Amino acid sequence: MAKPTTVIRKHEPTEAEKQAQALGDLVSFVAKNGDALQETLKVIQLLHESGALEVIGALIQSREKVMEIGVSQLSKPTMTRGVNNVMSAVGMLGELEPETIKKVFEGIVNGMQHSAEEVRAGKKTGVMDIMKAYKDPDINRALTVMLGFLKGMGQKL
Repeated sequence: MAKPTTVIRKHEPTEAEKQAQALGDLVSFVAKNGDALQETLKVIQLLHESGALEVIGALIQSREKVMEIGVSQLSKPTMTRGVNNVMSAVGMLGELEPETIKKVFEGIVNGMQHSAEEVRAGKKTGVMDIMKAYKDPDINRALTVMLGFLKGMGQKL
């Protein structure tokens, strides 16, 4: 009859076995995620070619000094106000309809282009030109918008 087992020996893998297992796991991971790894390597290559990878590396190496500078800059009153202003502006933009914003910005761009052409042509505007301009439907519409804007702004000031 066999003797009962009193000691269970756990197999401790050797260093070579650990390395072989780790290498097998790595090969398996690469096989499962090949496309993602290739895309990641492309991004890293682009960062390297642009010099951004070197900058990122330097920032990481100097992270404590960079954090110290960042915190000291962010704690300045002007920066605090700037961050608050950006947050307010983003909140205000969120209240506007996208189509309204698009129309206003298209109008601004068109107006800037038109005014640049007028300046380039050396056009002079007299009092009579201003009086005639009031009858132009485009100018009248823009003035109406501007007056409405000024009224609304004045109500909040």
